[in-house]
Formats: sequence, C-alpha cells, structure tokens
Amino acid sequence: MNIEQFIISSDNIDSEKLLNAWKWLIGKDKEILVITKMGDLVLKNKEGHLFFLNTEDGSLEHLSNFYSDFYKNKLSPKQYLEIFKPDLLEDMMEDEKFLEDTEVYGYKTLPVLGGKTHPSNMFPVDIYKHFMATAYVHEQLDTIDPPIESEQDM
Repeated sequence: MNIEQFIISSDNIDSEKLLNAWKWLIGKDKEILVITKMGDLVLKNKEGHLFFLNTEDGSLEHLSNFYSDFYKNKLSPKQYLEIFKPDLLEDMMEDEKFLEDTEVYGYKTLPVLGGKTHPSNMFPVDIYKHFMATAYVHEQLDTIDPPIESEQDM
C-alpha cells in the first residue's frame, strides 16, 4: 500500500501546535508519525508503542506495541481502513474537494454532534483550526457528567 495518497506532508507543520490541543487525551509523550488527509494522527510514544488519534470521535486507540508495525503492514486491514478512510477520501475527490498544503478534511458538524460521515458534511479546513476545534469539542464532551439515575429510572 502506498500511504502517500492518504497523508499530508508534515514538513511545514508545527507538530507541537497540533498536539497541544489534544494533550488532555494523548498525554505529553507522543510524537506524530503520520497526519492523514482525513484529519487524524498516527502517533508513537517514547516506548515505541503505536497509537491512532481519531479526531472524528475523539478517541485514542493503542494499535501496537511496535510503531514499526505501521510501516511493515503488520496492522489488520480493518485498522488501515479506519486510519486512512479510503472510501470517504475517494468520495471527496469525486466531489472535487481538494486540499491545499496545510489543510485536512473536516466536518461542518461532527458526527458525535449529529453530523453525517458524508462528503456533503465535509470540507477542506486549515489543519490547525481542525485540530484545535475538534479537541475543544471532544474535551468539553468528555467533561460532561452523565446524568445520575434516580431510583425511579432503575
């Protein structure tokens, strides 16, 4: 698999600026391996473990104890599909929604807030705005206490 078609170059990207907004979830020991066009990150920590930051649903998933597994195609096909979202990326190309150098695809309304995972709900967005906005929304949602069930509800 040629991953170049699914990622953006991180050459002119301030990685620390992208990660800062998400430190509440990912901690301080992660570094970016890959930035996907769909606005997610593949990360590694100091111990060499591999993680996937999904900005769509605000989750951090441990993928492997060895970050090199990502490059050696040792993840499952399902994991690569989750990371790269090739069908959705293809739909974006068909809709002629192309990215500039420092853009990723973002949602008008995040799916967690009722938006659809569909090109009609997506657009090219500045990478820094995307990571700051999605981190803010998910951090706020994460701090909401679930309602306490009363004895009547049980």
